Amino acid sequence: MMKSLAHRTLGITAAITIALSATTAVSAYAANDDMDAVSLAKKMVGVDYSKSNEKPSAGFDSSGLIYYVYQTLNYSVPRSLNEQFNMNKTKISSLAKAEPGDVLFFGSGNKPTYAGIYVGAGKMVMASQSKDEVVTRNVNDYKSSFISGKSILSAKDRLKAELILTAQKYLGTPYVFGAKYGQTKTMDCSSFTKTVFAEYGITLPRVSRDQAKEGTYVSKSNLQVGDLVFFTTIDSGKNIGHVGIYVGDGNMIHTYGEGGVKFTSINKEWWADHYVTARRVLN
Repeated sequence: MMKSLAHRTLGITAAITIALSATTAVSAYAANDDMDAVSLAKKMVGVDYSKSNEKPSAGFDSSGLIYYVYQTLNYSVPRSLNEQFNMNKTKISSLAKAEPGDVLFFGSGNKPTYAGIYVGAGKMVMASQSKDEVVTRNVNDYKSSFISGKSILSAKDRLKAELILTAQKYLGTPYVFGAKYGQTKTMDCSSFTKTVFAEYGITLPRVSRDQAKEGTYVSKSNLQVGDLVFFTTIDSGKNIGHVGIYVGDGNMIHTYGEGGVKFTSINKEWWADHYVTARRVLN
């Protein structure tokens, strides 16, 4: 069944918006190559379904979405669904064992008919022919058709995806300067980053200016998901007074002021003018 004209227009608008945000780098995938697999897959939600295509500007079919996401992140992935199904990667035998960034295949026997990217919390992102766009779906709704999965991401890239998913659990948590570390009803910028990284065995100092001494320096042009980004504030003067976690696509997740934990561009308004440095603490 054809989508309504209004719905089709929304899909086209989403694709155009994404396309216009891309850079003119040599790689066709470079515009989003600083993201993690889960965040990148979620960013494609709403892009049109388009048979035999694998670009945000043109749309995706089932295997095209998978090809785009992993090629963008510099993984060698075949284009066809059957070849993806037969990749020499760690096999996932049940949905219960799926981890963020895994590819899940559905069909009958050894013949996949569609696939999705697991994005955590029992959900996957897939290019749906019936919905005519990229959608988010509950994996258990397709449990009877699950035939296998493949683990593609390296341990480090999986950690990046999981870290950002953990950070997102705190979206909307109120900001309180000096919030006590160890409780999560309120947070300030550095207690937030300290809390998130602690869940992965990484111990950070309590305040942002000390966190800025951890790990290794990374330039703004080479930021990757999970890097700590630092800024000055009104109260800190010329000294570091704020920290966030880089999530890719020029954005960070952090907490400051009204709205608490939120996503914010590091390249606009206050944060663009008060950026200081970044540190990489994920090994």
